[in-house]
Amino acid sequence: MHLAKRTIPVAIAFVCGIIQVVDYFFKIESVNTWAQEIRSWVSIVAIFALGLGAVNVLRVHLKKVRQAPSESLNSILLLITFLVTISIGLTAGQSSKPYKFIFDYIIVPTGSAIFSLLAFYIGTAAYRAFRAKNAEAAILLVTGCIVMLGKVPLGEKIIPFAPKWTTWIMEVLNVGGQRGVMIAGAIGFVAVSLRIIIGLERRTYGVD
Repeated sequence: MHLAKRTIPVAIAFVCGIIQVVDYFFKIESVNTWAQEIRSWVSIVAIFALGLGAVNVLRVHLKKVRQAPSESLNSILLLITFLVTISIGLTAGQSSKPYKFIFDYIIVPTGSAIFSLLAFYIGTAAYRAFRAKNAEAAILLVTGCIVMLGKVPLGEKIIPFAPKWTTWIMEVLNVGGQRGVMIAGAIGFVAVSLRIIIGLERRTYGVD
């Protein structure tokens, strides 16, 4: 059991990771061939992972329906929609009128509605962040107000220098902060990748 759950996955991850690293830093034809082959297998594994996720969605919601049918309306609707969409896609194809109807008139409007709801959460988060409880919050409040005024025509009438300051804030302060976050994220990604390759990240393999 330990061999199948830990040793073999660690060995596969180690070999694949080392091949990709060597291919990136050293131009070796044989290693490049293996690296491309591994990258092509990523798509295959991703498809199987997508199928596994679909099966898991069905399993979880079927369990909810069996345990509490009267309180599982959302799960029932999800299962019906899931099965109908899969059936139409497999039988009639993605170019058929029923499938396009589901995509154009159900999936797209639902996605737009969900994203539009995020505006209210962003508004409440901005209200909480802009309360000047300390010096840092006060700086954030002033900066946010300048940026908001600089993005609307009325803001230039209220504060003439708002557009110019907004451009400077977005192109200097904001870009600098984003680069810092991206660099820190990249370092964290490299560290986690190394831990996975050498087998220190046990949770990746389902081990606590």
